[in-house]
Amino acid sequence: MIRVEIIEEVRNRGTFRYRVPSLALEGQSRQPLQDACRQIKSLLGPTNQLAGLFREGRSEPDISCSVRWGAAHTVRDDGRIRFGKYCESDDPMAEAAE
Repeated sequence: MIRVEIIEEVRNRGTFRYRVPSLALEGQSRQPLQDACRQIKSLLGPTNQLAGLFREGRSEPDISCSVRWGAAHTVRDDGRIRFGKYCESDDPMAEAAE
């Protein structure tokens, strides 16, 4: 399992810094597991290897999924929290850059 570690909560409540030590990746996100999966996919390709989100001091992940699945999904919150298909326009940083 690829370990995605939560480093700290930053700025707004619900935004987290994370790292993937085995691949020297870091990021900041409201969806750290899904965003880490997209970064991992860009390095390793669409793999079915599992990725798990770990809090400090924990040996079991809070949540896990395959890199392929995590990279293809995002969290939707339109009054009902659920997973949905990810597309580039889901990225708030992409909208800010335009």
